[in-house]
Amino acid sequence: MTESLQLLDDHAHPFPLTAQPLELGELSLLVGDAAESRRRQAASHRLMLELLRNRLAALLDCTPEDVLAAREDAARDWPAYNGRLFADAGICGMLLDGGPTPLGPDDLVPYRDLANVSTWSLLRIEAVIDPLLDQGADGPHIETALADFVESGAAGGAAGLKTVLAYRTGLAVDPTVTAEQAYRSVNSDAPVRQRAKPLRDYLLRRTFTQCADLGLPIQIHTGFGDSEIRLAQANPVLLDDVLRTVEGAAADVVLIHASYPWHEQLGYLTFVHPKVWAEFSLVNLFSPVTTADRLLRLLDLAPVDRLLLGTDGHGLPETHWFAAVVLRDAWTAVRERLSTMARAEWFTDAGKRMFSENARHVYRLTAHG
Repeated sequence: MTESLQLLDDHAHPFPLTAQPLELGELSLLVGDAAESRRRQAASHRLMLELLRNRLAALLDCTPEDVLAAREDAARDWPAYNGRLFADAGICGMLLDGGPTPLGPDDLVPYRDLANVSTWSLLRIEAVIDPLLDQGADGPHIETALADFVESGAAGGAAGLKTVLAYRTGLAVDPTVTAEQAYRSVNSDAPVRQRAKPLRDYLLRRTFTQCADLGLPIQIHTGFGDSEIRLAQANPVLLDDVLRTVEGAAADVVLIHASYPWHEQLGYLTFVHPKVWAEFSLVNLFSPVTTADRLLRLLDLAPVDRLLLGTDGHGLPETHWFAAVVLRDAWTAVRERLSTMARAEWFTDAGKRMFSENARHVYRLTAHG
């Protein structure tokens, strides 16, 4: 049964180490200067927040109307409250992406202690590329600095890398860019986030090779995200050409967030590329009602031994908890729907692989982080 499965959350973000109020309206994909008022205005109209409120009320043994007061009371003992959330969600470990601020081994300790689960880091390559572009560094310097960053990260125990290229110059990576073309592209007046596409494409291929040599997988953001992303540039199919290169075929590449709304395309890429992995997160947080349907669409084509599950929990620990609970409900629904179509043994094996074993394998994780 799903209740006995422990989730190794392969994609999440840091959460507050001291008590913070639960502002439901802040759980949103809207970002930017005018987003705050829009988030609060929309909060009472969003089904995801209604479901989270009701589920949290059940956990805290109160009415949905009293959930904020009950949560405030429970959060007075922040370590106990966090431990309760992660235990109820069945999360046994998590990989944390610190975003522009990479998390070293010492940085992980308070998160591990607060959640009482094993914890590893994901290092975002834009944490190196973007500041150096902003500082006017040249291409060779950026290439060397990124290679050093990856090398030291691997030596420091990072579980993998991550790129948010979809938020920068998009996933239509040109696999033919030369070093000369890449270096020349740095000389641009474009904003940093849209600057130097040839360089970013070139560095991704270089990083694929380094990942293969070091045994590090690399996560690539695909599909939807916050309101800054240009969704048309985040289709995972745009990566097909680079995945067919020698460099792209050598590395373990994890396409995250179920590539929403391109689940079938993600399943196809996982099916035809032996080192591409499909990762399911964020969808379960912001589109919880149809999570089972979306998971089933991936399972319909993607090999179950290359399907990973995560939360993309961020901002507050309730997001980690809620996304994990939704995943469990979704897997139960999938099992029930297919109960007469597949063997019980297949479901048992698939559940173990998706919830934890695949993550331990691809990220080469030890028992304790």
